[in-house]
Amino acid sequence: MQLSKLIAGIPAQTHNLKDVEITTVEFDSRKIKPGGLYVAMKGERFDGHDFIRDVEKRGAVAVITQEKVETTLPQIIVNNTREILGILATRFYGDFGGMTKVGITGTNGKTTTAFLIHSILTRAGRSPGLIGTIYYLGGARSKAVRTTPEILDIMKLFKNFENEGIDSVVMEVSSHALKLKRVENIVFDVAVFTNLTQDHLDFHKTMDDYQQSKLHIFSLLKESGYAVYNNDEDIGRSVKDLRITNMISFGVARESDIMARVLDGSLNGSKLEIHCDNESYEVRTSLVGEFNIYNVLAAFAAGVALGVRIEDIIKGIEDLHAVRGRLERVMDNVFVDFAHTPSAIENILQSMKQYAKGRVIIVFGCGGDRDKNKRPKMGAIASRLADLTVITSDNPRSEPPKQIIDDIMQGVVGSNHKIIEDRAAAIQYAIASKKEEDIVVVAGKGHEEYQIVNEERFKFNDAEVIKACFASSC
Repeated sequence: MQLSKLIAGIPAQTHNLKDVEITTVEFDSRKIKPGGLYVAMKGERFDGHDFIRDVEKRGAVAVITQEKVETTLPQIIVNNTREILGILATRFYGDFGGMTKVGITGTNGKTTTAFLIHSILTRAGRSPGLIGTIYYLGGARSKAVRTTPEILDIMKLFKNFENEGIDSVVMEVSSHALKLKRVENIVFDVAVFTNLTQDHLDFHKTMDDYQQSKLHIFSLLKESGYAVYNNDEDIGRSVKDLRITNMISFGVARESDIMARVLDGSLNGSKLEIHCDNESYEVRTSLVGEFNIYNVLAAFAAGVALGVRIEDIIKGIEDLHAVRGRLERVMDNVFVDFAHTPSAIENILQSMKQYAKGRVIIVFGCGGDRDKNKRPKMGAIASRLADLTVITSDNPRSEPPKQIIDDIMQGVVGSNHKIIEDRAAAIQYAIASKKEEDIVVVAGKGHEEYQIVNEERFKFNDAEVIKACFASSC
């Protein structure tokens, strides 16, 4: 594509401008190839403007910047390169208007809800793709770099999906992505809001900013699109105030468009009675816990919004037996889960207490360089609900693990706890302490296969540690 066509109408100052053929668009200097257009963005750790010399050597033929830099290349200076990136990505790759797009946001439940909707669309005979925390799934599967990629990477994924014959995309949409305008140029057919509880205040600073960032997803709906929201949550009132034309509410406690009643529940899943449009349907799910009932309802509602037949929605839900790292059973009565917020820890423990014949044991820590305010809250909830709490390390990053644990301990009550800083040793202790009917939940990392200490990532997998522990009778 010619540079002149790519930047047409964009307010900018230009230097050394000449028309050149653009073969790729990149914001990562390491990915620049001959013929590439480089978009310099300022991030939390690096400033893309510092890599102009590198992209020149790699064969860039033009650069877009937020400030004037020394270069002989055509230079287009704009007010905000992050905002312009979305326009460039859409112009270069297309708007994919014929592809159905479902966006899911919320503090907890995004991943499971996304997998459920993906399963529903598959059962309905569609060809869905998936973008989320665990991996990106199209014709092939690739490990996720982040929950919601930058808009340029999303459009590359969409292009690959289109080439593979994929007609629908289900994607998790993080609050960071909404705040940083990573999805600003995507038009959603359905937007799902699961719930809102404390998280990411290291980034958003206030709950109001966090909430407003999440609610922004509904402004990205197409005119005929549907808003799907949890009516049992206080956030439901804020969604209703938006007065979107097409809305579907779901819930258990409050009167909603789609509701569920639990007929039976155990560690093997739940049998539900779901009410929709004055009809009742029996639905079985292998997913465990009351919190997963809300994920099932969110997916059911999204299926209705997408015009999927009820029988396909039900079969799609029943087809999904587990989601990696989401209350995933590793061994008998031993689970790993991604829970890393106060509400997620509370949901997990309440569900386990409901089904436990013995004790409930939890292993957890808190991430470093993240919201410190939630640490004592998680300590209070875990020590109140679990019969034994093992407090350990979880991605300490640049913080001393002992300091993080001390913060957690400020909320801990009672004496049924143990501090073991080494995460592997903490898991081993919990397994060794387990009696036959006890339940052990190792929380915080779920699907993750690493520990982040300072700037380094070390290989670490909770599930593998658990399996090794059972193999060696730890």
